[in-house]
Amino acid sequence: MVFVRKSVIALSAVLLLGAAEPSESARASFVQGESALSSGRLEQAAAAYREALSATPGYAAALNGLGSVLFRQGQLKDAIARFQEATEADPEHKMAFFNLGYAARKSSDWATAARAYSRYVELEPADADGYYGLAESHRLLGDRTQAIAAYQGYILREKRPAEQVWVQKARGHLKALGGEPLPANAQVEDSRRIAAPAASAPAVTTPAPAAPSTPVASPPEKSNTPAPAVAAGGAPQDVERPQEPIPFPSTRATSEASPERTPNPALAAARIRDGDALMKERRYREAAFAFLDASHADSGHVEALFKLGNALAVLGYYGQAVEKWESVSRLTQDATIRQSAQDNITRARAKQAQVGTSPQAAGLAPGSGPVADTTRAQARRAYEQGVQRIGAKDFTTALTHLSQAIQLEPMLAVAYTARGSANIGLRRYAEAAADYQFALELEPQSASPLYGLAESYRALGRNAEARGLYERYAASSAADVRPQLQEESRQKASKLR
Repeated sequence: MVFVRKSVIALSAVLLLGAAEPSESARASFVQGESALSSGRLEQAAAAYREALSATPGYAAALNGLGSVLFRQGQLKDAIARFQEATEADPEHKMAFFNLGYAARKSSDWATAARAYSRYVELEPADADGYYGLAESHRLLGDRTQAIAAYQGYILREKRPAEQVWVQKARGHLKALGGEPLPANAQVEDSRRIAAPAASAPAVTTPAPAAPSTPVASPPEKSNTPAPAVAAGGAPQDVERPQEPIPFPSTRATSEASPERTPNPALAAARIRDGDALMKERRYREAAFAFLDASHADSGHVEALFKLGNALAVLGYYGQAVEKWESVSRLTQDATIRQSAQDNITRARAKQAQVGTSPQAAGLAPGSGPVADTTRAQARRAYEQGVQRIGAKDFTTALTHLSQAIQLEPMLAVAYTARGSANIGLRRYAEAAADYQFALELEPQSASPLYGLAESYRALGRNAEARGLYERYAASSAADVRPQLQEESRQKASKLR
């Protein structure tokens, strides 16, 4: 059996500057506001946010939350003022800039909208929706060059099948402006340099401890996180229907640059059993993630996809549930299962028509809002706690924290990488491999998952695959690559020849 030594983690910390640090009473009031807002109790939400601001003036998240309430109440001018104050209180608060851009567009203040969206795409460069809002704002301002660049950025980033109608609209605007889409093989960085300057938030690294055997990605900087997840603070009632909750990661298309995922039917079956048990206990969100893990372990597993659709529908994620059942219909040869999936699709679409869905599915353009950002902050804290526990070699507790982070922010690639490291520490190599594989799908240009996946495969005796991954890590020029591990990778690849 191949021995893989447990890791000591080299961490880098991001120093977040400028935002007011809320007091405990302010935090408590803010949480009450978020809860009230998420359930539509707008007056209670506004009162709670104001209490938070009384306790800590300049509390950016509370200003953003209050702006969301005012927007939903139709007080557009006051909402814009609160969003503006939030961006001034914390220049790194992504959702405040997004909300300011959207609210400014609603008031036809295209210049303010353009400035807000421009800052938003600096902070959230992977989010296609921000580029659409930026492009529309510049187009309506008459800024042809800037509009072309932003439409190019949107088209390059927007890969979601359900949003291709907006890609076609963007192409039409681009053509009318005399522009052309960037080449299909263009890098996202190319359009980022055109549409917005790089974010300049400073990062401070701590001295690194001993080099790990399996790397854990550093805590993500605010300027380099996945596309925003919808938390509390949905859209205004008179403008759009409520947004769906945070999108689950399996809705993202697999990148061609990612290594082909090796099916693990045993792990899939185990996680399906876990999901079944959780469904019986009415722990639907946890069940959804169990079925999601199963679909990661075996991407073509019909039962996993079908049950994931069921769990998503119970939680109100009707659009994503439909995607899962459509996949089932394509994959299965069983006429009964296919008919059940089609019946579920019909019911889910009827339910969507009753309760509403995402802005885009409701016919609204990308870049619609407002939303709140507390869920992502909670995910980041859980991630950092998990990484700290890995550093202390408390892998079981780390696994709990990192799974929580993934549930809160399912597109957080570094959390999958870190959870893979925790699984390696527990000698759960198959589970580790599944996490590293999905981290690579989310961020195919990253290096840390390559090394972790190589370690997992070596422990599982899959030496040929491990060698190829070690070689890829050794040759990588990614930002998260570590020279010491590159040298180790060369040595390990050589030994596996």
